[in-house]
Amino acid sequence: MRKQTLRLSFASCLFAISQGVWADNFILQDIQVSGLKRINAGTVLSNVPVRVGQNFDDRMTGEVVNSLYRTGLFDDVALSRRGNVLIVKVTERSAIGDIKIDGNKTITDKVLLDAMRGGGLALGRPLDRAALAQFEKELQQQYVSRGNYSARVSSTVTPMDGGRSAVKINVQEGGVAKIRNVKITGNKAFPEATLKKLLESGPKSRLAILSTKDQYSKGKLVGDLDNLTAFYRDRGFLRFEVLSSQVSLSDDKRAVNINIDIREGDQYRVGKVDVTGTQSAAIQKMVTMKQGQVFSQRKMRETQKNFSSEMGKYGYAFAKVDVVPRVNEINKTVDLTFDLKQGQRTYVRRINVRGNFRTNDEVFRREMRQLESSFYSKESVEKSRRRIQRLPFVSAVKIETSPVAGTNDQVDLDVTVTEQSSNQFTAGVGYSQSAGILFNVGLTQNNFMGTGKSLSIAGANSESERKFNLSYNNPYHTIDGIGRGFKLYYDKTDATDDDTSDYLSDKYGASVNYTFPLGEDDSLRFSLGAEQRKITTTASSPDHVTDFIDGNAAEGIEAHGDEYTQFIGSMSYVNDTRDRTIFPTSGRRHSLVLEAGLPGSDLEYYKLKYSGSAYYPVTDNITAVMKGGIAYGDGYGNTSELPFFENFYSGGIRTVRGFEHNSLGPDDSSGDAKGGNLSLNATAELRFPVPLLSDVKGLKGSVFVDAGNVFEDDFDQDEIRYSAGVGVTWVSPLGPLTLSYAKPLNAEDDDEVQELQFSVGANF
Repeated sequence: MRKQTLRLSFASCLFAISQGVWADNFILQDIQVSGLKRINAGTVLSNVPVRVGQNFDDRMTGEVVNSLYRTGLFDDVALSRRGNVLIVKVTERSAIGDIKIDGNKTITDKVLLDAMRGGGLALGRPLDRAALAQFEKELQQQYVSRGNYSARVSSTVTPMDGGRSAVKINVQEGGVAKIRNVKITGNKAFPEATLKKLLESGPKSRLAILSTKDQYSKGKLVGDLDNLTAFYRDRGFLRFEVLSSQVSLSDDKRAVNINIDIREGDQYRVGKVDVTGTQSAAIQKMVTMKQGQVFSQRKMRETQKNFSSEMGKYGYAFAKVDVVPRVNEINKTVDLTFDLKQGQRTYVRRINVRGNFRTNDEVFRREMRQLESSFYSKESVEKSRRRIQRLPFVSAVKIETSPVAGTNDQVDLDVTVTEQSSNQFTAGVGYSQSAGILFNVGLTQNNFMGTGKSLSIAGANSESERKFNLSYNNPYHTIDGIGRGFKLYYDKTDATDDDTSDYLSDKYGASVNYTFPLGEDDSLRFSLGAEQRKITTTASSPDHVTDFIDGNAAEGIEAHGDEYTQFIGSMSYVNDTRDRTIFPTSGRRHSLVLEAGLPGSDLEYYKLKYSGSAYYPVTDNITAVMKGGIAYGDGYGNTSELPFFENFYSGGIRTVRGFEHNSLGPDDSSGDAKGGNLSLNATAELRFPVPLLSDVKGLKGSVFVDAGNVFEDDFDQDEIRYSAGVGVTWVSPLGPLTLSYAKPLNAEDDDEVQELQFSVGANF
């Protein structure tokens, strides 16, 4: 506004001066422009509001000058007359030829350049010095709001060739002012220490090295005041208010003291509670606020939400719940009337699926629990959203309702999915003296040809190893959700390569499995297969391997031979409430598996395994993860122990990071890891976006603590190994890639340590 006023004043001055330039009107015969360098004359003439042949008078002077100034292309405009010719003399603004920003750390170049562009400062545009000065002022204010009170922002403009200028923004951020003390006054019902725990602002503990609690921010303080208000009003203090929040700065601008003055007011209790607008006894019973209880604003909102959700189950998509409070100042009570406005019962006309470029519509529609031509149910819509979100090839899903034009009782559901790659591809070529040339390749597709079915093919070949694996699974073999899968495999390996007990194994087999849904979050899976295995010992095979095959009369160990025909069955139960499969942020997953060599097999044994994981959102971007597992196996019938090749192992990136793969637990007579029939493991982890790479899709960092080991029958807590470290997982187009760095916390001298570890494929 001030800039426009200056221009008008300037135009008025020209108008006054013009009385001496031309004293009378004249017919304009021509317009000539001088002073141009980069801008063509046509641009000037198109912005002059007069034309040749017009009658030019004094009042047009200001109009011409203002019109040219408004283009933003000129620093100066002057008019003169030569006969009946109007002379327009301009001084062009230089164009911005280069922009550099120096000294900024907390605010990135991209953010600053975007802000400059929004203010009209960008490469190729005319340099507006007033806009540049305004940007400096706003940027400095932005730093002040972040607590950088000593921040300074300045700019320099350097001429360049071709009528251009280089702009350099110089930033001196200074340090963020540290909060020295927070003082709360006016409190009576709650001690100051209790209230301070609600604040994100304040002096930090000496042990909280990474905490930013003591860094002052105006936005953070506003959030703290909101927390105080919510705390009091959820405890009946309806008239609570923050009287003032004063921030005082030290002379050196490096320390802040905060004084918050509050007025609590009286505490109110719940009076009469009425529900109008419905006769449903089920809805009437959903009132959680009882007469005589301390009034809580949070519980009142929860009751409103419960009412709305309950009516949504019966098709009232647009139901409203208004609450009318009546405050009794004498008794200090609040009477509440919940007024339910059901509206028209709503049907779903059509379900539209969008965003699925790789996946067939049917794959998403079969996960929908809200059906077309049925009553709209918020509960069913939420179940649908969660089921689609848990598909491994979906990163996000949004379900929105849109009214159908011309009706008041129908809506369409728009299901918008964001797909992500769920493929895993591995390939490698190597060489070792013991194994010779090594070659392996593998491909896993969890959304084969966009059908939602999974297919996995893998193979490896070397002098010491030959493997082939083919597996297929259809989660909807039947329309009601019964899944079926197959597996074929061949595996010839030398266990020496894993630094475990030395023997040769040659096996092949096949299996079929069925999965039966028990509910929205529960399923039961059965598998039945047959396997043929042959074990060959070597000169370095340990005692427990040769004893199992040949027997040991002195030890009372029966011989089991070296070839086995097995009928293998398994049964598993899974409960899964996670919000998604990849990088879940909430929910739990429990899995209980019983696997056995069935009666009639050469070897009869069982393995019982439990694994569980829980996910808790700490903030919008940080998730706490707890994982644990326990497994036990033994023989039965004619088999006295768990076969050695079915042992559990521990150590490595999937169990206890920081230790060599499969290296933990008991050693055999040759000093190699032999595994055990009892396994325990646990992990506590925090997941977060990787600093400076938060925009990379599918990338997460973590800090973790691992614990675990394997045992022979008897558990010994002193043998549990611990490690701590950091990791990063990227869901790449070739599959999940995981890198971790871990330090063992209680490694023994004979433990094999490996601090840096890498894997393809991840356990989410």
